[in-house]
Parts: sequence; structure tokens; C-alpha cells
Amino acid sequence: MNGKMSVRIKKIKDNQYHVWCDEQNIGTITTYHNEFHNKYLYLEFNLSKYPIYFPFSEIKQIEGKSLQVMTDSTNTDLVHLLLQNGFKCKRHCYTPKVTKNDLRVKLNSNCSLYTFDINNKKYDILCHLLYKYYQAMHQSVSPLTVSENTFVKEVPTQTGYYSTNEDGKIENLIFTEKNEIAYICSFSEKSCNLFIQAILSKMFSKYSAIFFEADDTDWSATKLLDCFNVDKENSFNTYIYI
Repeated sequence: MNGKMSVRIKKIKDNQYHVWCDEQNIGTITTYHNEFHNKYLYLEFNLSKYPIYFPFSEIKQIEGKSLQVMTDSTNTDLVHLLLQNGFKCKRHCYTPKVTKNDLRVKLNSNCSLYTFDINNKKYDILCHLLYKYYQAMHQSVSPLTVSENTFVKEVPTQTGYYSTNEDGKIENLIFTEKNEIAYICSFSEKSCNLFIQAILSKMFSKYSAIFFEADDTDWSATKLLDCFNVDKENSFNTYIYI
């Protein structure tokens, strides 16, 4: 005996597996799809304990798809199980709520901002730019698998700001909803910092606190995050099993 636990799984429904460890029933794993990122099959765990070894290759084989798990970094038992059994952490997502006191940069508003809403004649162009940027930023982790039409119906908010270069071409934009920065995208590393500072200046003149999501695989969202002193200990992570 090498002390290795015996783990057995059985598919009991279209989207569920029963799990036994040393012949003891320890719960279920549910599978689900995400239309927006449908390259991988998503797993959700409802287990009373986490064995050391796990036959993820069996689930992959049965389902004919690579696997994806999204979980909080504080969920250490699950994270350990995933990393021990062939999953790789591909993305950390931070969701800070911040105030002016958290700033680590001096805000400069020397950037002309244009506001937009759903009735603005540039709204469709801005949605198109967001789609292209979002597609590029997710490609290496979990590619976007919906059409631009579906994306635009489901995703962008109805208000935001953008900036242009000397030729009038849109270089930076954010979609907002009240005090949330819902999406940021930039096509210019050169002007992105000034744009972010002007946005923060504008938003802090209206709201005492703002919040946003920032993936470490998205360079402009990372620039936004880096404007603040935030705790990076905790994150919401994406794990992939190929």
C-alpha cells in the first residue's frame, strides 16, 4: 500500500458526477457551459473533502473537452487539489472598491474626455472596439466564442467616456454604470495612463468610492489597478486543465 486514496467517479446526470473516495460518498461535481467562453467545460465542486489525487482526465475523456474552474484564491483546499492534479492557474482577477485615499498616483486631468450614452452616434463603434479588445485580452486564457452581435446585446453598459488621438481616432474608452468602471480598453500604451487619470478625476468628483474588475491578463485594466494601493493577496482565479 502506498497510502494513495482511491477516488471513483460516476456520471449520474447530463451535468453531474458522483464522487467516492475510498468507497465513501464525498459529494458531486457539476459541469456547466458558458456560451461566451465555450472552449472549455466548467466544473463546480460540492465535496465534503478534497482527496489528494483526482481523475480529471476521466472527466475530460468522457466530456471530450478540456476543463476550466473558477474559484476564489481563499478556497485553498480546492486550489491545492487543482494544482496537484494538472490544472494551471491562467488568470487572477481583482475586484477592488476604492476611494481617493487609496490612490498611489497624483491625478492629472490633462486629457480631453468625451462622454457617450446609448444614443450617441459613436456608440456602435465603441461597442465594436470593446468586442475586439475583449476578444484579444481573453484569447490566451479562455477565448471568446460568441458573435459581436450577441456580445453587444449582453455585455456593454449604456454610458461611458472615450478619448481620441490628434486624428480623431478613438484610442481609449471605458464603459461605466454609476460608480462602476465596467470595461476599460485602450489601443495606445502611450496615452492610456493620462486617460485613466482623467477618468478617475472625473469619477471621484461624482462618487466617493468606485469599483471595477481587473484581470492580470489585461494590460489596461492592470494599469488602472496599479493606480491604487490594493490588497493583491486575494483574487478570483481561473484554472485550466488541457
